[in-house]
Amino acid sequence: MHPSQAPRRRLNIFGRAERTKRIFARMREGWAYDEIARDEGLSAERVRQIVAEVLGKRVIDRGPHHAHLQLERLMPALRLAGEAIARGDIKAIAPLIKVIDRMDRHQEAAVAKHYYGPEERQRLLDKISRIAANLSDERPALEAPAGGGGDETNAAELPA
Repeated sequence: MHPSQAPRRRLNIFGRAERTKRIFARMREGWAYDEIARDEGLSAERVRQIVAEVLGKRVIDRGPHHAHLQLERLMPALRLAGEAIARGDIKAIAPLIKVIDRMDRHQEAAVAKHYYGPEERQRLLDKISRIAANLSDERPALEAPAGGGGDETNAAELPA
């Protein structure tokens, strides 16, 4: 058996986590899958699988939080395209326009006002009531609410 064909040791959970961090760090730096694969001693397909697994497990933020994340991710591309144009590289105009277009898509969501529905509003009012009760002298701060659930204070008792 050729030394390059010798079976590799399998990574433990910590080794896999470190490899995943390196892969995503390189992706943020703009490396291509095949470059990452060559550096990690993997196939480009395996790198794609690792990325897909991680992205498949993540909880996706919705609304303004997701939009802010996407805007932050686009900032390096915007900077690089702007620098290339400043150097006179007219080929960077099309990528710059694409980045600006993507930023525009997320901009509206990033500044959108969050609507609180009746249930969410009630939960917030209950939480405010519990905090107010904990801060008052009527009840010790470490006392748990009665019944382990919410507070019996309703929204009508709160000052407007």
